Amino acid sequence: MRVTSLDGALLDFWVAKSENLKLLAETPEDGLRHVHGSGYWHPGTYHPSSDWSQGGAIIANDWYAIEDALIEWFGINWPFIKAITDTPLKWLMRAYVKTKFGDEVEEVERLLPGQ
Repeated sequence: MRVTSLDGALLDFWVAKSENLKLLAETPEDGLRHVHGSGYWHPGTYHPSSDWSQGGAIIANDWYAIEDALIEWFGINWPFIKAITDTPLKWLMRAYVKTKFGDEVEEVERLLPGQ
């Protein structure tokens, strides 16, 4: 699957893999948020492609590699492309996944065991 096509829960899954996070064995209680730096993630609380408080830390740590990926895809004028300006965090997370896995990732049938 092309990284540029990743979206929603599937994109968040690949960001978690890129961050080497382990899936929490249990579903977090209602209202609990993802704990940055915990080493774990859960699809109910981890949304780096839509939550700047989660994706922002990733961007801060890997900005130069992320920017290089965007330049490879779109050229130096990437900041002015409407698709990116409309949903910047989504594109920044796609670029982050590219820095770890390249332009293609394997198809994933289930995001969680037992789904």
